[in-house]
Order: sequence, then C-alpha cells, then structure tokens
Amino acid sequence: MSESARMRKESPRPHLLFVEHSRLMRKAAERILGKQFEVMLAETHESAWTRLLDNPLIQVVFVDIDGVPTDSDGKPDLLERIRTASSQRVSETPVVAITGDQDCESRREALLEKGVTDFIEKPFRPSELLARARAHATAANARERLNLLQLQHHRDSQTGLGNRRYFFERLKQAVSFARRHQLPLSLVHVHLDGLSATLQAMERPMRLGRMVRLGRILSDAVRQEDTVYRTGPETFSFILPSTDADGAEAVRCRLIPELDGLGMLNGGGSSEISTRFHVEKIASDPEVPVGDVLSQVRENMGALLVIPAEAPSPAVSDAIAAAPPDQLENLLELARRGETEQLKHLLPELVERLQPLLSLARSIDRKDREDDENGH
Repeated sequence: MSESARMRKESPRPHLLFVEHSRLMRKAAERILGKQFEVMLAETHESAWTRLLDNPLIQVVFVDIDGVPTDSDGKPDLLERIRTASSQRVSETPVVAITGDQDCESRREALLEKGVTDFIEKPFRPSELLARARAHATAANARERLNLLQLQHHRDSQTGLGNRRYFFERLKQAVSFARRHQLPLSLVHVHLDGLSATLQAMERPMRLGRMVRLGRILSDAVRQEDTVYRTGPETFSFILPSTDADGAEAVRCRLIPELDGLGMLNGGGSSEISTRFHVEKIASDPEVPVGDVLSQVRENMGALLVIPAEAPSPAVSDAIAAAPPDQLENLLELARRGETEQLKHLLPELVERLQPLLSLARSIDRKDREDDENGH
C-alpha cells in the first residue's frame, strides 16, 4: 500500500496546513479546526513548504503572508513556491490568506494576482474559519476526483503508462514550449515486433505482470523530465524535452540493455519479440504549424508498423487484431499520404479481419432499405 493510501485509510478527515508566526494564533486555529480536520501547524515559510511536500493529503493552506517571516537566504515565499510547483497537486492547492482588517483593496488585488484563493481577516471568528476550511476542502476533494478520472482516461490499463491520446496532448504542449524557449525536442519510438502474439500466448496474470514490469522499466530508464507512453499495441514513445538528436540517441542506447534483459531485443530463443527504434528530432521552425508536426509524427509512427524488408508480418497482423483503433489510425494516416507501397502487403489481411464488420454493415443497410420500402 502506498504512503498516500495508508494515510487515507488511517485518517479519513481532511488535512489542512495553518501557517502563522504567532504561537497563540496557531493554538487557537488548532483548537477551532481540530474537531473536523487534521491540522498541520507551521511557523515559517520553509517549514510550511516541507510539510506541504511531505503530506499529500493537505487540501487547504491558511497562511499569514505578511506576518510570517520569509527566509533570509532569498528563497521565494510560500505562495510563490506553491503556484510555481511542478506538481499539479501542490500548485492547485487552495491558499487562504490571513490578513489584517487594515489591508486595502489594492493589496488584496495584488495577492489575488499572485495566486491567493481567498481571504480571512484577523481576528477571525471560529464559525468563519470553519466555514472557509469546509468550503475549500470540499472543492479540493472534487478537484482531486476530477484529476483521478482524467488520469484514468489518459492511462494505458496494462502498463500504467500514458496512452496514445495523452501522448499527442503532451507532445503538442512540449512542441509549443520548446518553440517559445528555443529549446530542442526529440522523440524515441520503440516498436516491439511480436509483442502482441507473445502476450496472447500467456496466461492473464503472467501477461499483466509482464506489461506492468515493462512499463516500469521503460519509465525508470530515462530522466525524470522525460516521459514514455504506450502509443500502440506494440509501440512505446518517449518525449525528451531539451534533448537534441545526440541526446535522443543516447537514450536509445540506454534502452538496449534494458530490453535485452527482458528478451525483447533480437528475438530468437524463448522470445519471438524483436525491437526497432526510430529517433526523431522535432522541427523547431515556428513557421511549421504544430498540427503539421503532429501529423508527421503520426506518419513516422505508422511507418514503424512496416518491416523494412516489406515482407508480410504476422506480428503486425496480430497487433491489428488486438487493438484496431490504434493500428487503423496509423494505417489511415499512411493511406491519406499516398504511401500505397507500404500498405499493399497489409491490405489482404486487413480486409479479411474486417470482413465480419463489412458484412454486418451491408446487412444493416439492406434491412434499413427494406424497412423504408415497407413503410416502417
């Protein structure tokens, strides 16, 4: 059980962080809120930041921004750290500023622009403090559930990695970011020929365990800022920010021993899986529309489905049968671009696989016409 899950099971009450220099005010807040919340107390910005990072269950932060001294070494204050955090959980945490009744409207507007969610004045009334805490904890719970649903929507169920749709969403963001900051951006695509056929021959528990392990190994093989996605039944794609072609090649070289250790490199022996790589440098020319860049990536991913020798591949056919939506999108992209030579040897197998659906469509169409003729 993860630390977060363990903490949820042991303490179902909402957690909040109260940051105040005055010991008396901290104790008062703990007494008021302690019956309904798990209250974390902090005296400085630094200790508050540490508590927020260490406790993933904190849903609301109350902070006396002016009353709590900032650190002498020039680090950003707590509000700035929260709003610029790389973690979405931290950056979206509601922050309620504890203010004095003498604060002017312009001061409050400035704090709102910095990212304050709400205000409460000192000395606060117990009923008001409780009401603010309940309201923001409820909002935080709703947002957490929404984030969880979005995460599940973006996740491949077998490996736990991001799926194809999420890959293109994040790639679009990465391309825009790289262009704004004039940074390189590269991709590495890994195609595991024969993976689908190998998995189909396994018992379900072994198959699931194998894919979870593969997802974990691929994730651990790259830097923290790099991300890997399952972009097809047999294809995995890495987004490598701030990485040029040489850096992407280094990632490819780093993946080779990992895949070899899984028996997924050259096939033969007990494994029928072999690996092909495609290292791709993303165009940095701002004149090229981002949509065209994504279309080119899709085309290159589609080309990975075709064995270079252009011999029919049972692994490709099995992959099409295993997950038609992913593979058909690649094949349609090749068809739109007129890559008929690459598609030629796949068409007989594809038509055979789709024949039951085509027959059903013809049957439904025929029945609809008969109903129309009979006035139904």
